[in-house]
Amino acid sequence: MKISTKAFVLAFVAAVMMGMPCMAQDADLPFTWEGKGSASFIGQYGTEDINFQFELSIDEQGMFAGQTSSEDGTSEIKHVFCTEKKQYDYPGFFSRNIVIVLMMNEYGDNPMLSIVNGRILMDKFLYGEVMLTSFDQDSDIAKALGVGNSYATLMEDDELPWNLKSAMKKCIPFGTVKIEGDYKTPAHSESTPANDTINLFNGRDFEGWYMYKKDAWKVTGGVIYCSGKPTGFLRTKKEYSDYKLTFEWKWPEKPGNSGVLLHMSDQDKIWPLCVEAQLMHTKAGDLIGMGCKFNENKAKKDGPFSYTPRMNDSNEKEPGRWNSYEIVCDDDTVELKINGRYQNRATGVSIRKGYIGFQSEGVPIMFRNIKLTPLK
Repeated sequence: MKISTKAFVLAFVAAVMMGMPCMAQDADLPFTWEGKGSASFIGQYGTEDINFQFELSIDEQGMFAGQTSSEDGTSEIKHVFCTEKKQYDYPGFFSRNIVIVLMMNEYGDNPMLSIVNGRILMDKFLYGEVMLTSFDQDSDIAKALGVGNSYATLMEDDELPWNLKSAMKKCIPFGTVKIEGDYKTPAHSESTPANDTINLFNGRDFEGWYMYKKDAWKVTGGVIYCSGKPTGFLRTKKEYSDYKLTFEWKWPEKPGNSGVLLHMSDQDKIWPLCVEAQLMHTKAGDLIGMGCKFNENKAKKDGPFSYTPRMNDSNEKEPGRWNSYEIVCDDDTVELKINGRYQNRATGVSIRKGYIGFQSEGVPIMFRNIKLTPLK
């Protein structure tokens, strides 16, 4: 079985991210931890090094979200185990045992698990050994390593579970890693918005929002997580008109379909009356009128839907990375930008005011930094 250097790199980079914040001393949930690191590993040309940066957030329930990036790409953490700290004689010096689990090559023919077994020192540094094993869904190893478990697991005693230790014995030593980082203020309180900008999402809960099919929605690690099932939407409780809306989104797993529902009105139903700014993977920037009209319509004139495609090729980032959306609704005009690129414009829109919503439509998607600036 061949594993590329890039795959090895992603394994180290993403796995390292998880350890530090979960174990940090005197950290009140929720919190975010950012840092930089380096890894030395055995590659196809001998010992190789890679530099990376990362961030991780953990919410009040212990659920985590985060991303690590390097020149070779990005990756996400799957699970983490950690034991209680051990205090030493030196003031402020302590060490904890930690096991971080990452699945790499997730969409390839031979998915692998990368495991970091290390120690955290003084809230600043993580040193660890990196190990590698093959991944078989529903296998004892996968279950022991907590693949699919989104909770950070803190062990109250000083011992890791026996089944985890047994699984680790089947992993192959692969290299070492070191990171250094620190905390930052949670996203919901980083700064006071200027120019009358409104934070529609506070980073903690769904205050100010209404959920149609609420089982699909939750807040984790300062971001909104949508499972994609059941089909429905999350919308504001207030109606808005004449504004600039900005937010970020990403696909944490396999990408799929979603949308931003603008000027929502009439009754709440799965497909409400609105203008949809498309979020379907590779189609972000398309515009759909659901029960409403606009001048640039390319669909059937007498049909229930209006449609106009984006102006340029898709400029979405690869799945797992955050994208930015900017939407300007000014009178009867809607304009869209994806990752800073102008992508669409509709004029003569027949509805000009209503709720703002996000769709749940089949697969997981995440949202953060949802802000609205009134234009008038």
